[in-house]
Amino acid sequence: MKIINLFTVLLLGQLPTSILAQNLTPVIVAEVHSQPLQTQLESLATVQANESVTITSPVTEHIKNIHFKDSQEVMQGQLLFTLDDSDEQALLIEEQARLAEAQRQVKRLNQLAINNITSQSALDNQISQVTISQAKIKGIEVALAKRQIEAPFNGVLGLRKISIGALAQVGTQLITIDELSAVKLDAYIPEKYLSHIAINQTIQAKATAYPNKIFEGRVASIDSRANTSTRSIAVRIILDNTQKQLKPGMSMTVTINSNNDEQLTIPETAVLSSGAQNYVYLVDHQASPLTVKKQAITIGQRSQGLVTIESGLRAGQQVVIHGVNRIQNGTTVTITAIQKGNESLSELLNQNKDS
Repeated sequence: MKIINLFTVLLLGQLPTSILAQNLTPVIVAEVHSQPLQTQLESLATVQANESVTITSPVTEHIKNIHFKDSQEVMQGQLLFTLDDSDEQALLIEEQARLAEAQRQVKRLNQLAINNITSQSALDNQISQVTISQAKIKGIEVALAKRQIEAPFNGVLGLRKISIGALAQVGTQLITIDELSAVKLDAYIPEKYLSHIAINQTIQAKATAYPNKIFEGRVASIDSRANTSTRSIAVRIILDNTQKQLKPGMSMTVTINSNNDEQLTIPETAVLSSGAQNYVYLVDHQASPLTVKKQAITIGQRSQGLVTIESGLRAGQQVVIHGVNRIQNGTTVTITAIQKGNESLSELLNQNKDS
């Protein structure tokens, strides 16, 4: 308040007596400019592995062997767990013996059938026994394979959740595996900025764990639907992570810079708020003397002392940036200075003095 009062005192001291006599309130204004600006969107996102699986037990069986160490890098197909398969091995030996016997009987009956010593139906029945035995062996081999748990893809293991000798039930979580050469981020962007996002667009992201490092990435895909509650759209981003610095679950701040678009801007000092509504004092040049009117606006981003205007103003209009505490809707004013760039308050006051 002291700064504003000082501005008022200085300004009034520089005004001609004729203006003071007309009871015109001195104000400093700025024009609404249309200029190309880069829209910068920021969103919080959580790191996800490019591929991620929690490996579970497909059968109920005891853990026989563990073939890895925690946090180890593994290759696709590498053996991780061996479950107890002694019953299945015994069944396999038994069925292999039964198959061998059935095949011998087929060979014998085939010779007898050639000499018309046995019937064709007896031969066909024995052949079917061979087929049945072969199918049983395949079933046992599948059961054995389920007891050899392998890595589904190249990745990094987490911390194992079970020990040798423990009974693993169907669905018991054994270990996590994450493919971390690249990571995914799902950033949620307000739907009004959808036109600013494109596939393969470059983005930057920062993690609190590495405050001085910027991670480069690209937009990989955009969700086909918007969230009806938040009116936002999920944008999936892929970041290179060959150094394995980023871990699933970490929080990151994503920055997406769009193309330079023409946008209306005014100084931040012109914007006033009443509850959720933003407004400015707009100079009415059709009135004599000049008056101001309270104009509701919708603002966009703020950057370097400027705020973008989405609705409520047109390029070329003038808004009050200094003296707003002394005016209201309909107040008659006199313009003592026009801000055209980044002039300081003292420089703006000198405009009136110099003129």
